[in-house]
Amino acid sequence: VNPIEILLLSALVGVLSGLFGVGGGFLMTPFLIFMGIPPVYAVPNEVNNILATSVSGSLTHWFKNTLDYKMGFMIMGGGVAGTILGIMTFSYFSEIGKISTIISLLYMYLLLIVGTLMIIETIKEARKKDKIKKKLHEHNWFQGLPLRMRFPKSKLYESALTPILLGLIVGFVASMMGIGGAFLMVPAMIYIVGMPVKLIPGTSLFVTVFISAIVTILHAFNYGSIDLFLVVPLILGSIAGVQVGQKVGQYLDSSH
Repeated sequence: VNPIEILLLSALVGVLSGLFGVGGGFLMTPFLIFMGIPPVYAVPNEVNNILATSVSGSLTHWFKNTLDYKMGFMIMGGGVAGTILGIMTFSYFSEIGKISTIISLLYMYLLLIVGTLMIIETIKEARKKDKIKKKLHEHNWFQGLPLRMRFPKSKLYESALTPILLGLIVGFVASMMGIGGAFLMVPAMIYIVGMPVKLIPGTSLFVTVFISAIVTILHAFNYGSIDLFLVVPLILGSIAGVQVGQKVGQYLDSSH
């Protein structure tokens, strides 16, 4: 595999990561698989890359004070449980030789569902022409679950189970698919949790740091599948791209 290609692709995905607060794994892992790297190696090595870019990105948001730590720790709680469950599932399908098929199917269905839902939401927003006073978010039944608590930074009062369940799903998906889970987490933070848009990229990257660290460690110890020759160009390209993406993001309206 040509390392220059990996470096350039990683930088491009890094720009998108810095711009939208996503880890970029949902793009980069399929790219690696298309380039001929087996899924069993593509997944853990891209998670390692996401860990580096997320640390870089979340530090920027930490200095700008655009992080909701309380919400982040609640999501992380569910994320730890989801990650362990995901690694157990990954091990099972690896043993029976079906892991490549499962990863491909997960990508196809998840990206299709999330993409379709966001297109529908975009069309709805575009049709609301008389939005003079727009609400921060709309309440849904998730927020009405028991164990309600306050999140002062996000100005929310809702069930603690909402971010915990979100973390559980994100952790499972991250360990199975080699992604930080932000492509699920970001839309869920907007439409389900109801967080202010300006706090979402930073909080998402903050959670991704911890989830991807756990996934990397578990994959490394269970399979010994971390390849430094693959990880180094991935990390170098991504970190450069993330910084460019965040600079560009400063000149764009966050809701757009």
